[in-house]
Amino acid sequence: MHDLPDHLHKALRPWLSFDLAGPHEQPKGKDFPPHQHSTWELVYYRSGHIQCLIGADLYECRPGVFLLTPPGVVHTEYAWTAYSNFWIQIHAPADYPWPRICLDDAEHNFERVCAALARESSRQAPGREEMLQLLLNQLAILIERTQERQLLSEAERLVLAAEQLIEERFAARITIQAIAREVGIAPSSLRAQFMSLRGKSPMAHLQTRRVQHALALLRNSSLTLEAVASLVFGAKPFRKPKTMSHPIGVS
Repeated sequence: MHDLPDHLHKALRPWLSFDLAGPHEQPKGKDFPPHQHSTWELVYYRSGHIQCLIGADLYECRPGVFLLTPPGVVHTEYAWTAYSNFWIQIHAPADYPWPRICLDDAEHNFERVCAALARESSRQAPGREEMLQLLLNQLAILIERTQERQLLSEAERLVLAAEQLIEERFAARITIQAIAREVGIAPSSLRAQFMSLRGKSPMAHLQTRRVQHALALLRNSSLTLEAVASLVFGAKPFRKPKTMSHPIGVS
């Protein structure tokens, strides 16, 4: 690693150093077999539904879940759906008291920093080593803040669960009543908690995610507007009415 300025050394954690990072995608059913590393492995899940076995503990992973696996611990991924993540391997003491799981916040700070680490790792740019170390420092602070919060409030857990269901089923003809029933809360309470924690209603969140997915499809595929509407908004494809073979009244 390049020499860093003295003031930067004081701000950074000397026990933390970068090894590797990158994005990862797998199709449904493509499990990642049991494996272990000589480094910590930190994985941020961007999409999909995965079960992760870390040692003897099983974790349900959906978008926004951040898993931390110490060196030498065997872990496995079971792909219930297609999924994607960012993985980061870092050197830190094996007994450092990090949690095994964190949840991203409303600003998606974990996702943002993990994406930046993966991006910076893949290129040789001026100041790369300093940038990687600064990003690692920021990631460590986010983890420490998560530990300080200990457990999420009940309202935050319910809103996060609702957001995950919306993300999985945005293309279906879902209702907020059904989402509320599944997470075990009254629709009026779910709306109130969404407004308090996210500043918008659950229906507004659903429509926002649909529009974002639609725009992504229009940018990155050759699908027609009709096809995108069918896929994202659950709209029935338009079919031209059949023409009559005989004039009306003629047998």
